[in-house]
Amino acid sequence: MAQILLLKIDTDGVPLEMNSTSDDITLNSFTIQGGGPVLSGTGLDLNTQSATDATSFQVTNPATGYLNQTAGNLVFDNIMAKDRSNTMTTAADILFPVVTDTSGQLDAFRLPQVAGIPTATPTTSGEGFLVWDSADDKLFAWTGSAWEDLSIVQAANAIDDTYTAGVILTATNAVYLSASNTVSKALADSSAASRLLGFATAGAAAAAPVNVRKIGKLGGFSLLTAGARYYVDPSTAGAITATTPIGSGNTIVQAGYAATASVLDIQIQQLGRRA
Repeated sequence: MAQILLLKIDTDGVPLEMNSTSDDITLNSFTIQGGGPVLSGTGLDLNTQSATDATSFQVTNPATGYLNQTAGNLVFDNIMAKDRSNTMTTAADILFPVVTDTSGQLDAFRLPQVAGIPTATPTTSGEGFLVWDSADDKLFAWTGSAWEDLSIVQAANAIDDTYTAGVILTATNAVYLSASNTVSKALADSSAASRLLGFATAGAAAAAPVNVRKIGKLGGFSLLTAGARYYVDPSTAGAITATTPIGSGNTIVQAGYAATASVLDIQIQQLGRRA
């Protein structure tokens, strides 16, 4: 293999071979013929040269040194530093890859694992640490003071179910089951229509899906009297009233209690029917 010998000019003007560690050369730029890395005043461009050809990438001063990617994709197979704190800061999104339902792609992200319930306290303060208990198949999250078992289902604050709207509905309409999986506006002057199921959480066209809240609080009402008990209205379909229905044949159906002027705490109960 041919070699290139670099010479330097000694103080007396005689060319000498560069052969010691003190010898240095400064280039403004160079280009390797046929491809490969290119050095310029703006930095080193690998120029399609595989990064695997380099034994390492080293930042001599982590406080000021960094890899700066201005466009395209920066891909590393193993970016974590062993036995070091690995912190990633970003001014934009950190996006995990979109995968398909195949075995080779579903391993795109894996949580740290321990065999059993985690008990150690993270050395870094704060919340958001996730650990998978591989012995019991459970997920734990660090709350800042303790490991919380995320497999325990907390009590629901509200229960919604989806039905088909039998008529045009607006949000907060009181509804009943008028046909198979179909709801229409409730009305207290009818035996069937008075069987309150819940309240539409949003408006829906006829034959469209609609979510019905059966338990919990629902906002969107107006001019409610906080603390008052409300009933299915006997004269306006889908409405509620703070006045107890007194008309003959009216069914008294408690809808709930007004938590605020716009929020109803749903408490459905059949109280009887007027003679």
